[in-house]
Amino acid sequence: MHAMDTLTPASEATLDFPGLLRYWRSKRGYSQLALSLAAGVSQRHISFLESGRARPSREMVLALAERLGVPLRQRNRLLLAGGFAPAYSEHALASPPLQMVQQAIALILAKQEPYPAVVLDRFWNLVDANPAYRRMLETLLGGREPASLTEGSHRINLMLTVFDPEGLWPVIENARQVGRYLLRRVWQELQVQAHDQTAREIFGRIAAWHPDMVGPGGALLPEDDGTDGPPAPLLPVVLHAGAFRASLFSTLTTLGIPQDITLQELRIECFFPADDATRTLFEAQAGAAAAAVRSGSAGK
Repeated sequence: MHAMDTLTPASEATLDFPGLLRYWRSKRGYSQLALSLAAGVSQRHISFLESGRARPSREMVLALAERLGVPLRQRNRLLLAGGFAPAYSEHALASPPLQMVQQAIALILAKQEPYPAVVLDRFWNLVDANPAYRRMLETLLGGREPASLTEGSHRINLMLTVFDPEGLWPVIENARQVGRYLLRRVWQELQVQAHDQTAREIFGRIAAWHPDMVGPGGALLPEDDGTDGPPAPLLPVVLHAGAFRASLFSTLTTLGIPQDITLQELRIECFFPADDATRTLFEAQAGAAAAAVRSGSAGK
């Protein structure tokens, strides 16, 4: 059994600065000596900060967070725990300060046509998608209501939708292989977000749906696919619903040098055909959609 760390480490679930510093140092695999050398301070000072015998300056909090590669949202949390105001903004993507970024993302989505592309936030909620992705999702769900993070929410949570027995899970031919990969990704990413109720709810719902993959206490159960030989270079996602069958692989894009929490947490996932039949399928769907638009315009 793959032992799993607790999803709610006590030191990370508190606003106590010494505990948070210990948590992030441990998470990044630093000894007190290694962190002191990286930050240019004495090991004794790091020890005093972690024991609460010394209080950090704002500059020290930011320096340690930088050396430890702490995400911007958690850097603000460290600052608050140290008694300082947050340093990083969190704008909505549609807000004026992020207008140019929004335009760049729209360009990426448009350029990905006729293949699917989607924009996700830190909890895999759908922020935006191109028409190819929306057509694919509508076809795969076939009118089924996808799992949303909050009751009554109109935002689709794609990670939950993948694992939902009433969502995409039945139409993924290699669901167990893909699911195990995604579950490891969820577990790894949720270590950073472990204190958040939303993060715990996501993992808890997946575990409830798939007790054969997640054991008691949140342990990831061992793989049992029994495959022999070396793994393929890429694991495609094979989607099959009625006449629709596609084999896809994807790339993940993040924004470079973000100074805003929203921008750091955005992920753009672009899907590409893994075989010629899938390429032909999406090109034909895009052609049919364009023809329908032209026909509708001509009829007006």
